[in-house]
Amino acid sequence: QDSAPILPPASWNRGIAASRHRSMAKVKRRAQGVQVKGAAASASDGATGAAPSAEKTSERKKKRLRRGTSRHDQVGGAEPASEAALTGPASEGVESREGQAPAPEGPWQCPRSSAAQALQWLLWPLSPEVFFSEYWEKKPLHLQRRQSRYYEGLFSKAVLDAYLSQGGQLAYGERLNLVRFDAEAGRKVDLNSHPRGTPAKQKDVASAWEQGASIQVMHPQQFHKAAWALMSALESSFGSLFGANSYLTPGGQQGLAPHYDDVEVFMLQLEGSKRWRLHKPPDGEEYPLPRESSRDFEPGELGEQLFECVLEPGDLLYFPRGTVHQGVSEPGGYSHHLTVSTYQFTAWSQVLERALSGAVARAAGECLDLRQGLPLNFFSYMGSWHDIGSGEGAQSAEGSSSSKAASRASFVRRFRGLLKRLEDFLDVDEVCDELAVDFMSQRLPPYRDPISGTHGGPPASSTEEKASAEPSAMTLEHCIRWVDPAAVRAMISSDPDTGEITVMVFHCFSNERDQHMNREIEPEEDVGCIRFEAATFLPAVRALWATGETFLRCRDLPITREDNRISFCEALREGGLIEVVPLEA
Repeated sequence: QDSAPILPPASWNRGIAASRHRSMAKVKRRAQGVQVKGAAASASDGATGAAPSAEKTSERKKKRLRRGTSRHDQVGGAEPASEAALTGPASEGVESREGQAPAPEGPWQCPRSSAAQALQWLLWPLSPEVFFSEYWEKKPLHLQRRQSRYYEGLFSKAVLDAYLSQGGQLAYGERLNLVRFDAEAGRKVDLNSHPRGTPAKQKDVASAWEQGASIQVMHPQQFHKAAWALMSALESSFGSLFGANSYLTPGGQQGLAPHYDDVEVFMLQLEGSKRWRLHKPPDGEEYPLPRESSRDFEPGELGEQLFECVLEPGDLLYFPRGTVHQGVSEPGGYSHHLTVSTYQFTAWSQVLERALSGAVARAAGECLDLRQGLPLNFFSYMGSWHDIGSGEGAQSAEGSSSSKAASRASFVRRFRGLLKRLEDFLDVDEVCDELAVDFMSQRLPPYRDPISGTHGGPPASSTEEKASAEPSAMTLEHCIRWVDPAAVRAMISSDPDTGEITVMVFHCFSNERDQHMNREIEPEEDVGCIRFEAATFLPAVRALWATGETFLRCRDLPITREDNRISFCEALREGGLIEVVPLEA
């Protein structure tokens, strides 16, 4: 029944239920899109609501995460499941594997492939289960595929040269850098010939290349479709943002100084070959899994060498964040690799930071104890100067040491008691919803096939052959399915003003590909979102979610009124979230 009451989840407890109305308001304010309510009901079905209405709300300013920037000069690929054979210095936990099984197609070759298939392609022939249990965030992995055409069509020096010669805009410092590592000085040398923001000219890039400069191309997914297809598929596979950089280095040259990154790195060797040395960082660095990227290191201060290998075309090298790396292209040609990286600022510490902040705000609204003032003159006994390390002599000189010690103990005891009370106000689901909205607002839109013009590639069957046709009037006999289930995120919220339960469907279809991973952002940022009245449309959203990539007939949606079924489908189609085809005869 459309009119069945929709109750908050059972997990909402005292303090959380009311505050989620308020805290989710900031998420709602970020959402630009359509609000859909059920059509006015007749006395027979009892549905309530108003006709669909469009609204646009103001957005909060937010800072994009910096990923895939100039420090990521590593790229990764897949690993075979055959016997492991160590290359370079023997090192425990660092493996090089060879693959012999038939190679799968890349995401740009099979754009309708699922997120799971993209992950399998990245790691082939090693299974994702083995990779995540044995290597992810633990140790490096070198996959020797011995298939030089594995990445064919993904990106190449010829593609870059053609793009620049045809007037493609790659600005110095933003989309392209020219660099060289000075081995004698032990530092990276910037060879950009014009100020930051100046579009690079093909002749200047070619001249610097001839003189030994390495070329770093940032965010190739913004202008090259194959890279777009790969990156969008990987973001769906991992559920996190991916950055990409392309690195071209003349034979016998090194582009960047030794350093480590704050991301998980996959290096895909596209052309030529390059020798890599992986090290532990110097003593005193946060390791393993650092929260920030490192400075440039001098070769003499590096820690223990972990691994040394030569990447050939088709190979992949993976290593966790915090692994110091330096690469030199092999003589007699040039090296070209694509670095794809992920999991920046995606640790438990980020969840706890947000959760604790929200818990404090909720608890303060509910608990008088947290709103009471601090003790008078508490500076006289709190702080590092008054800690035990000050010594008994210093305390005696100040007098009243026993009284201050008692006051100090009382303060600490009160603080710890209040801290324990915060556990009742933690709402991890709210934090995960906020992180999911952040991800959905910044990730790439699904790949749009250049032939059919549809997201996800050309239709694969007669049922789908009309999916890209000019939209016709929606009928109950039309069939629908998600264009890409991984590009949609639903959450249940409640209107902060009316308390009405709402289904919010966030999506990335309106995101701009040429803005992916920008360090500067627009003053206002819109998040694609369609809001549905839960009392009428929640069962339909759940039903569509359950079908995945299977078509569902509009008539079969669990909504009582036929006109509400039509409104539901029209709202999703207008947002680009679903494919619509006629029911086959």
